[in-house]
Order: sequence, then C-alpha cells, then structure tokens
Amino acid sequence: MVLHPLTPEPAPSGDGFRPVWQAISQAQLRRREAYWLITQPDHAALAGALAGNFASKEFPQLEPEVVRAIGLHDSGWAIFAAETGAGASPPLDAAGKPLAFFEIAPADFLRAWTASIDRAAQVAPVGGIMVSRHFCWLGRYRLETRSDPPEVAAMLNGFLQREAGRQQRLQVLEARSEAALERLTSTLQFCDLLSLYLCSGAQDAVEFPQKLASRAISLRWRDGACVLDPSPFAAGVSLGVTARRYLGAPDTTTLGFLLW
Repeated sequence: MVLHPLTPEPAPSGDGFRPVWQAISQAQLRRREAYWLITQPDHAALAGALAGNFASKEFPQLEPEVVRAIGLHDSGWAIFAAETGAGASPPLDAAGKPLAFFEIAPADFLRAWTASIDRAAQVAPVGGIMVSRHFCWLGRYRLETRSDPPEVAAMLNGFLQREAGRQQRLQVLEARSEAALERLTSTLQFCDLLSLYLCSGAQDAVEFPQKLASRAISLRWRDGACVLDPSPFAAGVSLGVTARRYLGAPDTTTLGFLLW
C-alpha cells in the first residue's frame, strides 16, 4: 500500500535535490489524520503508463512487452485483500497508522514479490528477468542494510537463490544482451521510483539514481506540474491513479499528475 496524505505538506524551500527514495520513505512514515490509499498493483500500473509514454531519444525505446511487464511488476500484491482495492482494511501499526509498502513483514512481501515475477514472466522472458532482478536488488539491499533475525536472512537468501535459477532459465529464451537487460531493469526501477514518488504525495525536489540519460535525472514541482530534467516525455504527459480514502467518509478518487 502507498499512502498519499489528504493534505500534503508544502514543498520544502531551497534549491537542492534530495535522493528520491529519501523523499518517498519520509513521506510514507509521516503520520497524518487521513490518507488516500493506493494499492501496489495500481502503483505498478502507473509505472507502466509512465514507461509507455517514453518519447525521448535520450531514454530507452521500450517494446510493448517491456512496458507491460513494468505495469505488472507489483501485481503479485493482489494476493492480499487490502491490495485489491475492494475496501478491505489495510494493515495498521500499533498506533493505528496504515503500514506503508516497505513496512510489510518479510514472509508476506516475499510471497508478493514471487507472485509478481511469475506474472511478469508470463508476459515474456524479458519481463520475468527484469522484475526478478529488481526484487533481487531489493533483497540484497535489505540484507546489506538491516540486521534481521537469522530466520529472515535465511528467507531472503532462499529467495535470491531461487530467483538466480529462474533468471538462468529465462535467459536461455532471451536474445537481448546483458547490457540491454541491465538497462531495461534500470528503466523499470526508474519508473517504479517515479510512480512511488507521485503516489506518496512528496513535494521535494529530487534526483534519481538510475543512469538512463546523459546526466542524472532530477525532478522539481513547477506550477502544479512535475518537471523532469532530462525528461523522457517529449511533449509532456497527464496520467492518473485510483485511490481510496482511509478514515473519514468512504470515497474513491483519481489522483492526477502532469509531467514534463
């Protein structure tokens, strides 16, 4: 679940750019009175829509099966009722705040990751490879940065071993070079972060870690629009994502975003 506060804070002052993940995680952990809730599958669909609108020669030109896989990269979360958008209550912390997507227990997120990779692999071998590499990167990052109990580390290592085997099997069916696969995985991760940033309600000026263009990609808000530099969107794009309200009157809405 991605949390979007009903009343986002004003954009921070200053000219500098923050790492995009720092802005996302802080926006998710901040406690607010009420939220719009965006499911992981809907966030992924927004990432796919972003990828489908790439129209700059500086950025990768994406085949339909790549765009489709990006749009399904979190589809496995639909195994949980709260992630179907059907009105089920989200998981809460001890103080009653909905849990953000990165606060979910490892046994659960590993199930969702595996189901997401399964679905992407059904689209095309390249889809399974990209999404598997994406989640393996996240798994290794957690092992390197968190002091999890031995049983959690064992679950993560088991996941990494299984996915290494899957990637080997899929790469036999895939003609793209290693460099091309790495670039496509980076593209998935950029679209994932950009979608998470939009869904989180963050207003910070941010920079992305992926090296997809001639220089680092930055984003800042200007007159209600997100301006990327360099931008993958040659003429701008207007997109939306479905959200449902948590606390207050039951309601759904479409959060809209204009990007240049």
